[in-house]
Amino acid sequence: MLLIRTASTISNVHPLMYIGPLPLESNEPFQLRRSFSCSKITKDKLSRDRLAAKIARKESLSLKLALRPDRQELINRNILQIQSDNERQESKEAIGARLIRRLSMRPTQEELEERNILKKQSPAEEKKQKEEKKRYLLRKLSFRPTVEELKEKKIIRFNDYIEVTQAHDYDRRADKPWTRLTPKDKAAIRKELNEFKTSEMAVHEDSRHLTRFHRP
Repeated sequence: MLLIRTASTISNVHPLMYIGPLPLESNEPFQLRRSFSCSKITKDKLSRDRLAAKIARKESLSLKLALRPDRQELINRNILQIQSDNERQESKEAIGARLIRRLSMRPTQEELEERNILKKQSPAEEKKQKEEKKRYLLRKLSFRPTVEELKEKKIIRFNDYIEVTQAHDYDRRADKPWTRLTPKDKAAIRKELNEFKTSEMAVHEDSRHLTRFHRP
């Protein structure tokens, strides 16, 4: 803020810096705002901020372009298609045929119900059936003979003496040969089972459609 008291001094002031009436004969001080310098500083700051933002945008764009995947990666991720329309149509038809074949091997509703996968009863009916079984088993257990009665009937027998012998420590774990089977061995076993069920296994004619074959 600049203080000017005389009219002779006012004549040397830039007209853009003076705001208010011109006090020629008064001795009271008046104020001058340096609006021109402030606006210039603000414009310079805005221009610098815009330039910095522009440079930042260019740097971010160059970084994204540097991280852009190449053509082979896009092909591997199935984003860029290299097949023709006919090849894509043939691929779709092959996939559709495989799906139809898999769906034809899907078990029927009766098979799922027999294997207890698909429930016939509602949750309330199942709960009621479990309660009935529980009451039946409790009633059967209440009529179970005691140990003394079983001994008298010579159904169970306990020896008066026991014999204890020393046993050598050895590995009691059983051999698991099925863990060493290769995929080729498993496929051969499934093929042999399917052939046995088809030609050798005795199955009633009315139950032949219930025979379950292993996938090849």
